Amino acid sequence: MSRNSDDKSKERRKVILDAALKTFVKRGYSETRVSEIATEAGVAEGTLYNYFSSKEELLLALFDEKWGGIIEEIKKKIGRLDDPNKKLKAMFSMVVTMFKRNRHLAEIFLVDIKQSSIFLNNYPINRVVEFLDLIETILEEGKRKGIYRKDLDTRVTKMIIFGAAQGIILSWVLSESSAVKNKTFQFSLFRAARALRDIFKSGLVGEKR
Repeated sequence: MSRNSDDKSKERRKVILDAALKTFVKRGYSETRVSEIATEAGVAEGTLYNYFSSKEELLLALFDEKWGGIIEEIKKKIGRLDDPNKKLKAMFSMVVTMFKRNRHLAEIFLVDIKQSSIFLNNYPINRVVEFLDLIETILEEGKRKGIYRKDLDTRVTKMIIFGAAQGIILSWVLSESSAVKNKTFQFSLFRAARALRDIFKSGLVGEKR
């Protein structure tokens, strides 16, 4: 395959993924048909199947691509930092920024994909593990530097931090429902993220003597 053909193939794949995201947002994952995604992408349904075998594979590819990109950005960012606290802050600030730019990504990743068994049986779980490993690496660094408690169980702590962050982002997604328009549920994603950071920071740092 020539470079020109390869570039066209990559561009078409991107167009299809963008169309899938738009259609999932508009119709909801469960209600979306592959034919609708093909129409949104401006390609024949048969052409779409040349790139993705099913709607499920499209959803998984979206998850893999978006999280893969943010993880690479996080690695570059924290690679320039020395303080574990600043590394953790940078990690979650970048994730929050990604979702703030496109709230629908959070809705799809936290609601739609988790409701399907395809998530646990396919490769996106590797992205979650990769993200968790980054958290644990930072926590271990903090222990070595004497910033965090020596007895800190980093394997458990990384899951607690990750779970709390998921809960915050999910709460933010829910706050975008009609309830927020009725002033019954107000939520600031950045304020919640700062609170989470402060809670874990105070809990991680040992007593000063």
